[in-house]
Amino acid sequence: MNYHHSKPFNYIFITTLLIIITITQVYGDFHFYLKNEIWRHSPVTYRCQSGSSDTGIRKLNPGQTLDYKFKMDFFSIETLYFCHFYFKRKDKVFDVYKSSIEKECAIARRRIYGPSLGDCFSYHVEWVIRKDGFYKHCVFFKNNDFFDSCVLPPMPPKSSPLQKVYSW
Repeated sequence: MNYHHSKPFNYIFITTLLIIITITQVYGDFHFYLKNEIWRHSPVTYRCQSGSSDTGIRKLNPGQTLDYKFKMDFFSIETLYFCHFYFKRKDKVFDVYKSSIEKECAIARRRIYGPSLGDCFSYHVEWVIRKDGFYKHCVFFKNNDFFDSCVLPPMPPKSSPLQKVYSW
């Protein structure tokens, strides 16, 4: 094989690899929080999973909030992260992350901050566990990392309204 013919292939391969790494770094992480608001009762047992991640069986004590971060699956058509919850004799399984949740948060973010500042804020999803079911909202915070036009004064996080999504 002639060395001169492999140069274009090497260049294309390395360029493609760098683009994939950059996109994965920018779009790579998603945060969700689990918050147990079932006071004076037993802890909630849960197990959260995606195609490449598994928390194992864990307990969330009353009043406790846990933060989970996972890498978005860039090569998949749809990243999905789900949890199975157990409380006394009740159990519930649902998706804590899927693309429709991201779209809901983007709409709420633009509604709160307006279209011109909407992209200046990142978000995470908080799932609140109560005796009657599961509630969700998006919590927004400043993101000055990627946008030069987002230099804003200090602002406390805001959130979308808490809404009940599932009953036990």
